[in-house]
Amino acid sequence: MNARIVIVDPYADEDLLRLAELSGLPFTRVHAWPFGADAERMVSTVPVPRGAGREVLGVVPGVARAPKLGEAWPERVVSLRDGREDILAFLGGAEAPGGIRVGVMGLAGGIGTSTLAACLARALAIRPIAIALLDTDPVPGLASRLGLDGHTGLRWADLAEEEGPLLPRRLDLPVWHRVRVATSDVRGAAGAPFAAAANALSRTHDVLIVDLQRTADGEEMLGQCDHAVVLFGGTAGEVAAWERLRATQPRPTLHPVLRSGRGIGAAELARRLGVPVVALGTERAGQGMHGVQPGDRVRGAVMTAARLLADRVMG
Repeated sequence: MNARIVIVDPYADEDLLRLAELSGLPFTRVHAWPFGADAERMVSTVPVPRGAGREVLGVVPGVARAPKLGEAWPERVVSLRDGREDILAFLGGAEAPGGIRVGVMGLAGGIGTSTLAACLARALAIRPIAIALLDTDPVPGLASRLGLDGHTGLRWADLAEEEGPLLPRRLDLPVWHRVRVATSDVRGAAGAPFAAAANALSRTHDVLIVDLQRTADGEEMLGQCDHAVVLFGGTAGEVAAWERLRATQPRPTLHPVLRSGRGIGAAELARRLGVPVVALGTERAGQGMHGVQPGDRVRGAVMTAARLLADRVMG
């Protein structure tokens, strides 16, 4: 057996399986020790042979099983119910969950979600903290807008065939205004290990900004974030989508942002949502202007909103 991640789980627990799938990396699940494995990371829901504890994360799905003769629980043990973040971080190559994760998602297309995500990353990078930006858009384009074409560093196509835990040291990414950027190029993002890269980057950065798509996978990753910036296009129908997000995503603190000039106003939207709304204005940073990147207009509406969101994220 040559799997880099091995899960020892005689219970075949579906919640643990889902977490392993969320890691975005290849894994093998076995039912019992011993086995022959050249694994970098091992997770076990049962006691392990003595001496193997340093390389294994113990996960207790219910009531911990008592060790038999010659067995012991690993040195580090978490419960499946309360240790979700620890399990994901471990599978992704980290020893523990790391910094703040901020998901940015639009409720409509073409309203500047990627621009806002980039501006938020740039607004945070002014502070003496480490910032990373993860782009999950399957259509390449952000790298060009950030002026990263031709810059050295890995892109999603380079990481698509990565096996084993995606350790932070493997992520040699391009840097834009002090922000490490995980994005695609003309080769696209097929097979990109988004979740695994998010685990690795959040371990080594104070804040990770994730530009998310309006898909089931995007909402799954949103559920792993501490904050969610939700961009409205200005239509009344988006309120229902917001309410669904609020009902299905209990973890992240939601921050509504309105692209004004397309219908409903900020004051009316705030009244309907029952929470303050950040007004973004009609500016599109860098759109149609050669050489202008997101955030260059430091006093524009987008960067003004990004700075306000940065203050809220950092508390």
